[in-house]
Amino acid sequence: MGSREYPLVLGAVVALNVGFPDPVVATRAGQELPVAYSLPEEPRIQIGTVDGDGSSLFGVADAIRLRDGRILVADGGSGSLKFFDSRGAFVRAVGRAGDGPGEFRRLGRVAELEGGAVAALDPLLGRVTVFSPDGGLARTHDVSRDFRSTGRSVHLYGFLANGALVGLEEIEGEGVVEANYGDFPSSTLTYRAPVVQPVLIDTLGRTVTFGQSMPGNENLYQRQVSVGSERIRVGGQTVSAPFLRKVAVAVRGTWIALGPIEGHLVSAFNARDGVPQGHVAVFGGPPPKEVPQRVQDEWIDEKVVRFPRRTERRTWRDRYEDFLASAPGPMTFPPFKALALQEGGAVWREVYDPALEEGGPSHWIVTDPSTLGFGGTVVLPPGFRPYDIGRDYVLGGWSDELGIEFVRMYDLIEGSSGGQR
Repeated sequence: MGSREYPLVLGAVVALNVGFPDPVVATRAGQELPVAYSLPEEPRIQIGTVDGDGSSLFGVADAIRLRDGRILVADGGSGSLKFFDSRGAFVRAVGRAGDGPGEFRRLGRVAELEGGAVAALDPLLGRVTVFSPDGGLARTHDVSRDFRSTGRSVHLYGFLANGALVGLEEIEGEGVVEANYGDFPSSTLTYRAPVVQPVLIDTLGRTVTFGQSMPGNENLYQRQVSVGSERIRVGGQTVSAPFLRKVAVAVRGTWIALGPIEGHLVSAFNARDGVPQGHVAVFGGPPPKEVPQRVQDEWIDEKVVRFPRRTERRTWRDRYEDFLASAPGPMTFPPFKALALQEGGAVWREVYDPALEEGGPSHWIVTDPSTLGFGGTVVLPPGFRPYDIGRDYVLGGWSDELGIEFVRMYDLIEGSSGGQR
């Protein structure tokens, strides 16, 4: 597998500062990136089965490799944490679906903490459950209680090694943008762009802010009101679009990486002493691509075709067109789709390319803070999504053609000598 060329907007830059001053910028334009890692054709370990025993997986939310070599899978379908040995054989499961101690309504991120305990997040209940290294229930903590009591809203993304949670808290007031297209408050297309502040929530529930506030995820909501003879029905749904702004966040060990996917700046923080102190600014990447008018028209067609009456389709088409026309500049695809962190703090950014086949190989740019520049590129197998990236492995989820879920672990081979192409 040879090198892959990505035109760089600002070049390959990493600037390390103490505190949060503006990072120093150096540029290298038009850089051709080498291959950072390649993968063999076959995974070292594959977990999953169609037999319905303890190894079967459904709705996997996360998976990590523990320090002793075991693999932990957050299996959302069963509401349990499943432990596998270093060869992928099923060992035991802890937890189940429910609201009680040691139970989960919706499994989220998991992490191995200092000392070997395992923490699991339930984003629906806003609760953290900690299990001992052997799987016994140690404690639970209602993280969202303080936020609910004050009306604050926070989205949680993952654990640091000391058990603290990393999140983005919405800031009300100045900077928040809202717009309605239609007959508000009845049937309307609502756009909202909040402002968010990175926060750290420690194991005692105390909140510490770090970094700087930034624009949060853009949201588009389709709200419908219908009046019948006896009652009024209110319904709606969140509208997806590849050109809406998003903030990506990754957490691993003592490192935090976050930034807007439509930009070329990712901020990475090292919380080695419990509080994010170091600021690493990662620049550069492929330039954003303008969304062709044909793609915008097809996006609108997809959204309005579900309405049964022609008048409704025309009304909602006008609203979507008004939304696109109100944008301050041309609609663009983001340069990146997602962030991930490798053991040691290297930042992986997934390149967004509308020309790439859906479900095909994913392309990543790796930036290692220790080298002050791009480490190179990685191509991951079709349909494979990374959960945990070690120094010499990548663990992630994959589904076969029947939709059966598996967790796979591949070796990471430095340079271009692997089998994935």
